[in-house]
Amino acid sequence: MPRRATPAGADVQAPSVGARLGAVLSREAARESGRGVYVLLLPVAMGAGAGLYYMLPRDPLQMLLLAGLVIALAVAAAASARHLAVARGAGLVAALCAGAAAASVEQGRGAVLLDQDVTTTLSGTVEAREFDADGRVRYLIRVATTKDPVLSRPPARVRLVARAPHEPVAVGDTLSGRARLSAPSGPVIPGGYDYAFRAFIDGIGAHGFFYRAPEPGRAGEAGSQGAMVRAVLFLRSGREAISARIRSVLPGDPGGIAAALAVSDRRGISAETVDALRATGLAHILAISGLHMALAAGTLYLLVRKLLAAVPALVEALPVKKLAATGALFAATAYLLISGGSVATQRAWVMLAIMLVAVLADRPALTLRNVALAALLIILLTPSAVVGPGFQMSFAATAALISAYAAISERRASRPGPAGPLYRPAVLKWGGIAIRAILGLALTSLVAGLATGLFSAHHFHRVAGNGVLANLLAMPLVTFVVMPAGVLALLAMPFGLDTWPLRLMGKGLEGVIAAARYVEGLGGDITVGQIPLLATVTAGCGFLVLVLLKSRLRLAGIALIGLAAGLALPPLRGSDPDILVSEDGRLLALSTPDGLATNAARPGEFVFRQWQAALRRPAHLAPASLAGAAPASTAAGTGKQPAANAGNKADWETGGPAAGDSDSTPSGLAVAEARAMLDRLLAAAELTPSRFVCASRGICAAVHRDIRIIAVDRADLIGAGCDRADLLVVAIPVHMRACRSGAKLVTSRTLRASGALAIRIQAAGGTPPGSALASTAAEARYRPGPRPALATTAAVAGVIRPWTIQRYYDWRTRSYDPPD
Repeated sequence: MPRRATPAGADVQAPSVGARLGAVLSREAARESGRGVYVLLLPVAMGAGAGLYYMLPRDPLQMLLLAGLVIALAVAAAASARHLAVARGAGLVAALCAGAAAASVEQGRGAVLLDQDVTTTLSGTVEAREFDADGRVRYLIRVATTKDPVLSRPPARVRLVARAPHEPVAVGDTLSGRARLSAPSGPVIPGGYDYAFRAFIDGIGAHGFFYRAPEPGRAGEAGSQGAMVRAVLFLRSGREAISARIRSVLPGDPGGIAAALAVSDRRGISAETVDALRATGLAHILAISGLHMALAAGTLYLLVRKLLAAVPALVEALPVKKLAATGALFAATAYLLISGGSVATQRAWVMLAIMLVAVLADRPALTLRNVALAALLIILLTPSAVVGPGFQMSFAATAALISAYAAISERRASRPGPAGPLYRPAVLKWGGIAIRAILGLALTSLVAGLATGLFSAHHFHRVAGNGVLANLLAMPLVTFVVMPAGVLALLAMPFGLDTWPLRLMGKGLEGVIAAARYVEGLGGDITVGQIPLLATVTAGCGFLVLVLLKSRLRLAGIALIGLAAGLALPPLRGSDPDILVSEDGRLLALSTPDGLATNAARPGEFVFRQWQAALRRPAHLAPASLAGAAPASTAAGTGKQPAANAGNKADWETGGPAAGDSDSTPSGLAVAEARAMLDRLLAAAELTPSRFVCASRGICAAVHRDIRIIAVDRADLIGAGCDRADLLVVAIPVHMRACRSGAKLVTSRTLRASGALAIRIQAAGGTPPGSALASTAAEARYRPGPRPALATTAAVAGVIRPWTIQRYYDWRTRSYDPPD
């Protein structure tokens, strides 16, 4: 074959690697554009806007958001004819601004949060009530008045527990009583879940308890409510009646789970069962989500369709499928109303309603476009859901399952298998159906577990290693026994015929609980610790690329997930905190290879369990007790005293609390005696490093990685503590801001603004003894070398948002004093 002649002087070069890669990327991007991926990216952009809005430390100007939205829409409209790529980019920017604007509107509806713990007498209307296994009643109360004292910033709604025996006050009636109100807490660890933000969005400004049984109001006081309020109260009364009926038939954990599935009332479930469900990846059955909504509506859908199909004349005359879909939509709406309408349930209803409407319109129901439309509606209605685990896990599982089964269907369509025999024995036929059902359930559990595991690891610091096995054992019971029996029980309950369906439901739930405990006994609950936000965001982007794209560009998602794994592992992950301080300053923890050493023999479970999971330290090292360390008020100290420095006064003399504070000067406890007690504590702590030694619950000391730590709850010990400690934590509010010795001082007043602290010990090289800052003889005595630096990370320091502004409120002056 003759060779092609090349003109003289021509230089033929092969395309460069970059050019070839660019051509491939352009071609694949064009394929994705033709598939409509732009529509799927709109809820992603809107969700990113809402999430970024809530993560900002200060409120952005609403005018900027609106201006950005208008400009982006204008650019999209102008470029839509000739520059489609520019128009779509502007459309994504508009979606981002729309998500932020929706979050701004939702923020305006938030609650007033209590600024500090207080005891007051309040009266109000009962909006909801729940009963636990011990007979205590938890009331949700809309506050009308407060007195003794009158609160200057009263929360609109509070949640209070009544422990004393009493006749429960009905929903819609009024009550009053003396109560202890507590402000919603912030994150228990920097980067953790913000409970104050959740309370702000939910409209609950405080929580607490009644000292005595609340007194019911006069009859008829609740009758002046509007029609909408009365309807809401009627639904809540119905929920309470349903829950009580279920528990009367099904006592114990099965009844508690059944009430949770029916009306979202989880109060009757024991902590052991909840832990077993969480450890095995079955906790999702406790929340009324898309699974429950689909099972409940699907049960009625099949029931209606089969009943109508039994009459051939109706099948020929009526659209049976659409009638069944309409009935399922009504059933889902009724389920939404009686279940309390939580955010997760609303999200599930929106998704199911869109899919049922697609059935009515003769369109495919399970598509990623329908999921995207549901996400858009939910973000517009409740933008705060974007930053919560429920939204993330629900949509991740749904999108992953649709994408996975779509890929399987396409693969089967492109590679048809050989035709099977015309006749197969019944055993083989039904055996094949059973095997396919088991494999389908296993695949569903695996895909959903992998999709939700990312967000579970970030929010809960744990992953269920045996979740697939647990779901294989439990979900057939939930799907074919528990939910169908529950639907029949709710339908039969008005007629008093619900006993047998409820008992069948209970038997199914007993099997679910047994499966959870069996799998829990096998182990597999993996604690991953606190995952950096950057790693989670990177992995989330990789997940979206894998799920939403269909071309070879989806391989980039694997690379992003691999990068996220690197960011979540040492050394990129960074070191864990060495010291943790709770928001009120009463609990401290030292991170050691053997576990967490605290200054409390029985630390509060709410905070401590989250610390254990975040730092992967399951063991608790209780403090040692120094017998006789707490001095009597009249005894003279016996410990060795450091010599006084005539030229430089200690914190005892010049650095104590400001005038006007209670206990601002030593009272009943001599300076020498306080020094002796702290000396003895530190001497004992030197013998047991990385372990607290306590003279009482509020007076402890520890030596951890050459850092002297003292925790006190008395103002008259601050001066001596400053002289001896590198870190002094004072669990009472004092105006003193710093130790003259150079020690780091943390008080409950500073913690109120900063929230919980995570402290990392860095290399020595700080303030040397005898310098201008280390100006006491005591400091030179107790810190013979350079002071190690302490890098402190605060949970909410510098965050001035409506759910944190109460931290800067002064009830004495009735004004705010935020930092500049």
